[in-house]
Amino acid sequence: MARYVPKDYDAVFAELDGISDRAAILVAGSLLDHALSEAIMSRLREPPTDDDWQELFDDGGMLGTFSQKIMAAYFLKIIGPGVRRDFDLIRKIRKAAAHDMNPISFEGADQIANRVREIQMSNENLKKLDLRGQFLVAVRFYFANLILRAGDKNAEVAEAAKTLAPFLDR
Repeated sequence: MARYVPKDYDAVFAELDGISDRAAILVAGSLLDHALSEAIMSRLREPPTDDDWQELFDDGGMLGTFSQKIMAAYFLKIIGPGVRRDFDLIRKIRKAAAHDMNPISFEGADQIANRVREIQMSNENLKKLDLRGQFLVAVRFYFANLILRAGDKNAEVAEAAKTLAPFLDR
């Protein structure tokens, strides 16, 4: 389906600890984008060929952007309104990191720092972490929950939501 598919999630997440803030934001955002694709595909009809998946999820396809995937996941009841808001914040953080040519860091860029603080998934325990830690924990948590949802391909959406990753419904 996608051109870039992680082969070893643990290795990718482990690498996030040793890279720059900009790189961590971009890779973490791409992981969440990938997990959204997986969760959406689990709710759609299986196409006759991989080319059909390609057409749907590639650049220019109906679900080619992170934003389009967030909307689709929301309307397919894969995620709830609060999670949709968090995903939009993560998307905006990734967009800022991708397009701002100035140095990027969690602490040095107000537009990034303020958006990380707005992510509702951050509870009191997460607030003890620095902004980078809060962002990466939120992405890892959401990624894992989406992959859980995607793994239940035969369940009705409403039933899957009750048992798998109920946090995504908020």
